[in-house]
Amino acid sequence: MKTLGLCLGMLCAMVWQAPAAWLAAAVQAASHDRVQLRQPQGTLWQGSAQWVLASGAGGQDALALPQRVQWHIQPQADASLRIDIHVACCTPQPLELWVRPQWSGIALEWGAGVSEWPVAWMAGLGAPWNTLGLAGQARLQTQGLRWQWDGQGGQLQGLAQLQLLSVSSRLSTLHPLGSYALDIRGASPIHVQLSTLHGELRLHGQGQWSSTGLHFEGQGHANPGSEAALANLLGVLGQRQGNTTELRWG
Repeated sequence: MKTLGLCLGMLCAMVWQAPAAWLAAAVQAASHDRVQLRQPQGTLWQGSAQWVLASGAGGQDALALPQRVQWHIQPQADASLRIDIHVACCTPQPLELWVRPQWSGIALEWGAGVSEWPVAWMAGLGAPWNTLGLAGQARLQTQGLRWQWDGQGGQLQGLAQLQLLSVSSRLSTLHPLGSYALDIRGASPIHVQLSTLHGELRLHGQGQWSSTGLHFEGQGHANPGSEAALANLLGVLGQRQGNTTELRWG
């Protein structure tokens, strides 16, 4: 019994002191190299790293946030995990993520909060983001957001809104193009709606996100007087007919 207790104690100590590189490897494998935690420091439970978006293994367009991401993972009495995520450039308050094991799978819950991210970061994922060359700020607001996975599939509940503010593109001489809102409503399938807050480039549409991917239909057009400055961009976004572009994905 003493030997068993000693072995268990040593095992617990090893897990508690597990290096941050373990988390980095798990994130990279789960995302197929699209999300990477480079140069990890600290432990699995409390550490930091460069948060990188990439188009895959060896992606040439990989981009990191200007400051390191810091995390703190706290085991709870009910076997859940609370994860606090903080990036100086982007999270005025640490983001809260709860991982809750369940009989049929696992649930991920995001605490209500607001964060802001550089739109240019998305270019690290490769096409089409690197082609569009976007700049601006992305403000993410979440409310009651919960992802539940039961082994057969996942279901999203709650609300999220992604605002793209003062967006510009290297494909247009017009800066900025405008500001936009993408509303996401958890359901089966997930509903998404795109609208224009203000700007010379008007975008709108709606779609659904299911296990087969995103299916979206909408339109884009230029305000009177901005047609020439937006002609190239409208042609890249979709099938263009005059001053109107049909937006279709999936």
